[in-house]
Amino acid sequence: MNKILVTGGAGYIGSHTCLQLLKEGYEVIILDNLEKGHQETLDALGKIGSYEFINVDLRNLDELRKALEPYSFDAVIHFAAYLEVGFSTRNPELFFQNNVVGSQNLLQVLIEKNILNFIFSSSAAVYGTQKSVPIPETASMQPDSPYGETKLIIEQIMRNYAEYRSMNAIALRYFNPAGAVDELPGERHIPETHVIPLLFHSFIDDDFTFSVYGDDYETADGSAIRDFIHISDLADAHVKSVKYLQNMSGFEAFNVATGKGTSVLELVKTAEEVVGEKLNYNLGPRRAGDPKELVADPSKIMKEMGWDAKYTLKDMLSSAWEWERQRDLADYSK
Repeated sequence: MNKILVTGGAGYIGSHTCLQLLKEGYEVIILDNLEKGHQETLDALGKIGSYEFINVDLRNLDELRKALEPYSFDAVIHFAAYLEVGFSTRNPELFFQNNVVGSQNLLQVLIEKNILNFIFSSSAAVYGTQKSVPIPETASMQPDSPYGETKLIIEQIMRNYAEYRSMNAIALRYFNPAGAVDELPGERHIPETHVIPLLFHSFIDDDFTFSVYGDDYETADGSAIRDFIHISDLADAHVKSVKYLQNMSGFEAFNVATGKGTSVLELVKTAEEVVGEKLNYNLGPRRAGDPKELVADPSKIMKEMGWDAKYTLKDMLSSAWEWERQRDLADYSK
């Protein structure tokens, strides 16, 4: 499998996966409408290796079919989606239109073209609040947000296409990506909503104060617990999945995480160690759709793909801090 289509390749996770694919000699075609992705990211990738770029919106089936007509691919890695949990609770219709309809359009065109190797950027959000952790792939799936529902619906569509259309499909359920590499822009959302960029931004901008949402969870320090994974480890899981597809059939889901939980207040403490400063922060109420604890059991992908997380939390935060120090502060006011 040498020719790979990557949707959402101008985004954070997609671009880092493209970086890894290019380094390993794959032929990469990026599809993105640049609504959430960035041209600067594509420019940075161009310094690593050559790729083709298709600018099209997955929600437009006719345009998508026309854009992909000249191509064939050995596999497709699908990242393109809206991803902010809180925004999904306020605008669920936008998430279902973009995430579900866009993904179904893509899958429809791929089936029409007999392109049947598919890797999907799923999420720990499919699990929702669980009674026990770490969470295995066999846990019940009960999303707490429309965002999580969209990911689960797409997985269900994939299962059906695997059974009835001979698709080979992998859903990678990852938890909280973090960190940066030297070659690419780091985590950058406009407006910014993710915890680690906001945390480090509060060290840089005196007019911004970081908020911890919820100090009354049933956890050791009262703050929510998450499983953070370095972006390079996550990209590596996607490349290993491309190789794994060669020897599998049907549908498989894999957790991609470290299996180690970190509370938001522990995250603050580690960030203070990285920066060398104390942080003034606010304690706010819980956000809708945020479960108490999301920590994975990653043993399946470790056993079946030989994948393992190499980077520590401090590695993630140190690299994220280096990126944040050079990031354009105007991002946060857009």
